[in-house]
Amino acid sequence: MALTSEEQHIAARTRKTRTFLVWLREPRHAILDADLQPLRAHSSRQEPGGQEAVEAGLLARAPLLQASGHVGDRDAVALTVMDQRWPLGLDGLGAEPPPCSQGPLCNVRRRRIAHDLDTTLLDRTVALAEPTGGCGARQRRAVLDAPPLVGAGRVEDPLHLLGQALRQAVGLAAQALGPSTVARREAAGLTLVGHHSLTAALALDGGEPSARAQALGLVLEEVARWPHWLKQHHTLAVQAPPIQAVLETIPPMITQETAPDPAGGPGGRRSTTHVAPDRRLAIEEKAMRHGRKSRATTFNGFQEPCAVDLESTVTREVVVRPAHEPEQEAVELLAETLEHAPGLLPLASDLGSMASPRSAQWAEQGVSLLARPWPHVGPLFTKQAFLVDCAAMQGTCPGGPTVPLVPGKEAQCPAAACDGCPLRAQGTTATRGQGRSLHIREDAPFQQPRRTKMQTQRGRASLRQRTAVAHTIAHQLAHQGRRARSKGLRKNPCDGRRHAAVSNLQIAAHDEEEHRLAS
Repeated sequence: MALTSEEQHIAARTRKTRTFLVWLREPRHAILDADLQPLRAHSSRQEPGGQEAVEAGLLARAPLLQASGHVGDRDAVALTVMDQRWPLGLDGLGAEPPPCSQGPLCNVRRRRIAHDLDTTLLDRTVALAEPTGGCGARQRRAVLDAPPLVGAGRVEDPLHLLGQALRQAVGLAAQALGPSTVARREAAGLTLVGHHSLTAALALDGGEPSARAQALGLVLEEVARWPHWLKQHHTLAVQAPPIQAVLETIPPMITQETAPDPAGGPGGRRSTTHVAPDRRLAIEEKAMRHGRKSRATTFNGFQEPCAVDLESTVTREVVVRPAHEPEQEAVELLAETLEHAPGLLPLASDLGSMASPRSAQWAEQGVSLLARPWPHVGPLFTKQAFLVDCAAMQGTCPGGPTVPLVPGKEAQCPAAACDGCPLRAQGTTATRGQGRSLHIREDAPFQQPRRTKMQTQRGRASLRQRTAVAHTIAHQLAHQGRRARSKGLRKNPCDGRRHAAVSNLQIAAHDEEEHRLAS
């Protein structure tokens, strides 16, 4: 547990990085205690005939050092012998050769996912970080946020997506049938998949107005020709699952990217002018989707909802969802963490998360919700100008008439009252004989107390508490980055929890250093 004289010399020279590297060396007995060590050893036990297993504690700390330095497996192995700070954190000062190779670092990630040890590691860092911030057993003050995470896959246009899917299917068939891929392509009459570039294979003049429509027709003809040839080879029955998995991706792409052409163009279909909400972006990364943080800010990949403690700024849970998925659906994944004893007191959320049914349930249970309600905008009278009584389910116009309200539906003001109203120009642009319509959300009884609270100075001041959490997320993104390092909806949460664990340890190291200097 105590640092040697050489380790103390290195720790004194690390300066700014000392708060994490040295702190990771000193409390390793708390991170890998008697309860966690057997679990780590069981998940990385030596296989029959394999090499000697790497010490489990080293494999527990190495991913944290990788995350803090934003380095891959190859650079991590080199740093264990080239940078003296890494052996200090791994408790292997002076080791030669490196204490581990790239293989164990790759295997430990796979085993961590299989045994859900990423969640265990994050919980352990939460237990270490919260006491250092002076937080004991109390009801939690949580904040929900969902920063964007750009996917690791390459976004392709519809033509190249179809070409890649067809190329994969041809490659699997050629591998199963035995002869060369070129011979099988020629037998099937497939000429576009034999080139490295689909654009080069089409050899069309991109400046022509009809070039894209012609290219789409050629690709669709080749896609339609491939399944007919595939059915003629019964020897592919054993290899059907991998080929079928690729072929199943083609019809949804055609449906999302094209529509029937009334003019009967090439292939009978034309490109659509709109983007499907669940459009697939890449062949290699099937979970990537188009996302939008605002009207002007878009991204491709995932969103990374997280639950952060408002008092200690410790990250409690991280999940990863497709970018197009509504933010309120991630609340269900975080609910178990938020409702864990000793319970939840106030909850700060954003607009997307407030739409979750859990928010209304928590409000009924006495949880104080800190969130800005959905805004009312427009040049005319907004809904805020109406006197909405959610108890009686009726709304009173600034001009005087009262109409009954139904949550989730539109209420129509009487045309006779609107036609003679002196405030008509400020209330509606409808023609004479038609009154102003008023639509309230289904959760209007839940939103109205939030809206009333935000009209007070104290209510607006409560929203500024989210600033500390925004800084915490920014610190985590400093070493995690905004681009995913892995593909899939299981590897990315594992990486996100690893970086959250590093942020928690940095918070614990900072608080402990502050207490030491104060004493």
